[in-house]
Amino acid sequence: MSLPVPEEAARDLYGRLRSFLPGVVLDVGCGVGSVAAQLGGTLILLDAVDLRGPDAPSAPFVLGDACALPFASGSLGGVHLARVLHHVSDWRVALTEARRVVRPGGAVAVTLGGRMFASELAPLRDAVFDEGRRLGLEGAHHVHGPSGYEDVDSVLGSGEVVEVSFPQLDTPRQVVFDAASHPYAWLPGQDLSPLQAVAEQVLARSGFEPDQPVEHERVISYRVYRSDDR
Repeated sequence: MSLPVPEEAARDLYGRLRSFLPGVVLDVGCGVGSVAAQLGGTLILLDAVDLRGPDAPSAPFVLGDACALPFASGSLGGVHLARVLHHVSDWRVALTEARRVVRPGGAVAVTLGGRMFASELAPLRDAVFDEGRRLGLEGAHHVHGPSGYEDVDSVLGSGEVVEVSFPQLDTPRQVVFDAASHPYAWLPGQDLSPLQAVAEQVLARSGFEPDQPVEHERVISYRVYRSDDR
């Protein structure tokens, strides 16, 4: 499940990101295209599979590999990578490729995700992940991807922080079932059906009223790496 970002927060975040990304921007791992639609401007979408949905902008789409971008060196104003580095065969190569195709004055914008469920809701999500690992399931994060922005820095240098935070209401039920089915949370090709029962068990012993909304802070954080900082 991809949780919506309030319009004002989205306008702030993607407006600031766009100021770092002049001209044509390549959105690597564009997925359904909803983030690309928020970025706006002149875009090229790239993914290994065409998953574009109704929100995707009418921009050129390329079936391609993040580790072997089909673009000349220095030919793009920017590259955008949102929660994609744990899905590629070699995240270091993907970052090096992103840097290669960006011209001087452009930038690479990277997000590894954000704190979707903070405060007292976070342990519920963590409990589902822990139980899933005990069942032998592999989470996507930190298996094939960087463990944090420090790892990204080791390839691209020091990045500038661009982030927004905003209050959000979620129920405990939403949290546990998001953890059990979120496409970015688990490595693809696994049978996630046992996690539905896990989510029910975590919810039952949590002490929370399952459908009572809880307000918490959600944070979406990017690092922006300018091409002249190489």
